[in-house]
Amino acid sequence: MVKKIFLASALCLVTHSYAQIRVGIESNSQYYIDDEKIKLDPIESDERFRSNNYIKLDYALKNFEFGLQGEGYYPKAILNYNPQLQDFNVGHVFVRYNNYEKGVDITAGHIYEQFGSGLALRFWEDRALGINNSLFGGRVKLRIGEAAQIKLLGGKQRVGMGFDFSDGVVYGADTEIDVTQMMNNEDYTLKVGATYVGRYEDVTDLHPSVPKTTDVFGPRMEYLGNKFNFSAEYLYKTDDMHVENMRVNDKTIRDGNALLLNMGYSVSNFSVNLNMRRLENFGFFSQRNTQGNVFNYGMLNYVPSLIKQYEHSLQSISVYQAQNKMVFERGREKLGEIGGQLDMYFQAPEGSVLGGKTGASFALNGSYWASLKSDVITEVDEYDYEYVKNLESDFFSFGERSYSDLGVEYRKIFNSKFSSVFSYVNQYYNSAFLEGKGYDVTAHTIAMEGTYFLQEMKSLRLELQHMWADNDRKNWVGGTLEYVPNSNWSMFIHDIYNYGTDIDVQKLHYYTVGGAYTKGATRIAASYGRQRGGMICVGGVCRWVPESAGFTLNLTTNF
Repeated sequence: MVKKIFLASALCLVTHSYAQIRVGIESNSQYYIDDEKIKLDPIESDERFRSNNYIKLDYALKNFEFGLQGEGYYPKAILNYNPQLQDFNVGHVFVRYNNYEKGVDITAGHIYEQFGSGLALRFWEDRALGINNSLFGGRVKLRIGEAAQIKLLGGKQRVGMGFDFSDGVVYGADTEIDVTQMMNNEDYTLKVGATYVGRYEDVTDLHPSVPKTTDVFGPRMEYLGNKFNFSAEYLYKTDDMHVENMRVNDKTIRDGNALLLNMGYSVSNFSVNLNMRRLENFGFFSQRNTQGNVFNYGMLNYVPSLIKQYEHSLQSISVYQAQNKMVFERGREKLGEIGGQLDMYFQAPEGSVLGGKTGASFALNGSYWASLKSDVITEVDEYDYEYVKNLESDFFSFGERSYSDLGVEYRKIFNSKFSSVFSYVNQYYNSAFLEGKGYDVTAHTIAMEGTYFLQEMKSLRLELQHMWADNDRKNWVGGTLEYVPNSNWSMFIHDIYNYGTDIDVQKLHYYTVGGAYTKGATRIAASYGRQRGGMICVGGVCRWVPESAGFTLNLTTNF
């Protein structure tokens, strides 16, 4: 029935007015093979061809907007996507009335929304990560003059296909006031706001003292000046039940909080930005037993890792993820995280000692993250399960270091034909504390990249990189050669080789050969090779992928 509704609605939209409809199509397919080194997991070998497909239709008529997104996962979703993603269904449907003159914006159906920085609430989609955490319900936005806005929403969150919903009901309100608009001040911008998000879920059958409602609320402010900017957000979460390894730890029903500070300074050729964050028991899910799932579904808030998103593959082997949830695995007890990152950028002008004839740019980035310093007393029950008897934390004290990095990047355009990038990164990754592997890793990675423009739209790019690591799989070397003959075509060869591992079967070349064709809003990309197992991250949020080999085909188009 849902499929028939989708197809009928799509046909009506197309036949009504082709000129006002927007269509987007995306298809991502993989065919997995067994080569001499990498074998597909026997559990997954029943389907070697897998495909994720999306078609999105948007239609506008005066103040109204209508939207549909169909999703098909045939015969199964690509490896390590949420197994609830299967067959064909309507993944997203909405109707919206937006009248700017009256300051009214009303949406019913699947909703994407963000309050503030997203630390309290963010409904969003990222197909590369397999995330579609939209809210199915209603939302009202009210604009009061030019200075104030109020958002109200409520419903149930999507946790699988389009009409699979969370057990919990989510509702919230957000308001923001532009103080400088009220004062007619143009020298700077000052905004203040406040957020409230509630989740109702009756789980008293698990434990009678578990609260049915958990609330998150708090203020925020943002200042933007000519040279200096600053923002702050604080949120408090009322008592919530802790779930670990699908078991309820009723001894840790407690509150949580989050503090986010950002500040920056910028002049003509220099800028510096500092981001700091403290999280304690701040995992927030629409359905409590989804805590800790590896597919990122059921998340209500957006908590990315605040570290530099590195461009080169070897720099991304040891990936830090935000530690917002409590963990009480033996020897790895933690309540959250505290730390931050610093970015500095300097543009050396032409003719200077550092810039040379054509100028150059320098970037310095560093981050440091630790657990919260806490006093946790645990005992083991008759089932060999650890539970908490006492739990206290210091607000601004740092516990065990989880991750740190320090990197420098140098970019220079020598002339109209040649440009280069050089980077060095030092990373520390506490595998023992973060993953329970029993060791930590210190790595040094260098990368060099040069692009030569043969003609205006014809270029050749070579990238070389090397990582020295004292643990885990140790040393790696890698490189990429990319050729772009014109504005439509591109081709590449990429390989990273783990030559330093102590385990012979892990000494693998993870090679990939591929290319892409782009014409207008259509892009087709194909590749063949091996995929290194590990984390794939977008914007600081990650999903784990297994080692695999095979063919990949991607298609995107809009019209």
